[in-house]
Amino acid sequence: MITAKIERVIPVYPEYMHIQWSVLDPNGAAGPVTVMKSGSPDGPFTVVAENVPNDSYFFQDYDLGTGGLSQNIWYRVQVTSSVSPDLTVISEPVTVEYKAQPHRFRIARKARRDLYITLSRLNGTVFIVLKRKRSGPRCTTCYNPFTQDSVLSQCGECYGTTYTGGYFDPVSIWGKIDPTASNMQFGLQGISENNISGFICMDYPLIEVEDIIVEKQTNRRYKVVRNMQTEASRITVHQDLQISELARTASEYSIPVSLS
Repeated sequence: MITAKIERVIPVYPEYMHIQWSVLDPNGAAGPVTVMKSGSPDGPFTVVAENVPNDSYFFQDYDLGTGGLSQNIWYRVQVTSSVSPDLTVISEPVTVEYKAQPHRFRIARKARRDLYITLSRLNGTVFIVLKRKRSGPRCTTCYNPFTQDSVLSQCGECYGTTYTGGYFDPVSIWGKIDPTASNMQFGLQGISENNISGFICMDYPLIEVEDIIVEKQTNRRYKVVRNMQTEASRITVHQDLQISELARTASEYSIPVSLS
């Protein structure tokens, strides 16, 4: 059964609204996504984007009308089954959660603007987010339906995720890596060292554990091991991640990413 959920609606000043969703598709039957919006949670809803491909998980709405980012807009997404075109799934409508409280609205606006300026002009650099697929068609090369796991240690089709393609299309963001902390781990092979770094970025797109962060300038790649949301007045202002650098032999280094 396909399910769809809008994870985040964020006004990105001064230009657009960021809408991010997730689709649970255990049988790989989900088709393209349609994004709709309305001035009321009860509708009527108008289509703002059709046939959004499965390799995308967010949409940027620049057509906000005369009200701009200050107006109340509800979004929902519709997913059509690729197996049965008559079957559609529609998410619940979602809007910016603090719209009704003007002071929180202003706090969020200033916090995002300040962080963006800090990262883009002062101490940040460009990174690439490779968001891991967690549903959809299974890998035809390594997935074993009986064990529900990969039969290969390194797969060039899914990169260890067991889903076709492995990761969604790359997205560029501004971010900053904090100093590295070494953690000692004890296992059957003895004592090993695991280097964990802090990573700060904007609160969009939403990044999850096991997603990959690529430093664009050096192509160093990191796996997200923890996501901590930093809030001010109960408003998320940025993402605090803990990331672990991958070995150069890791299959995730085979994921094609344009570094130009």
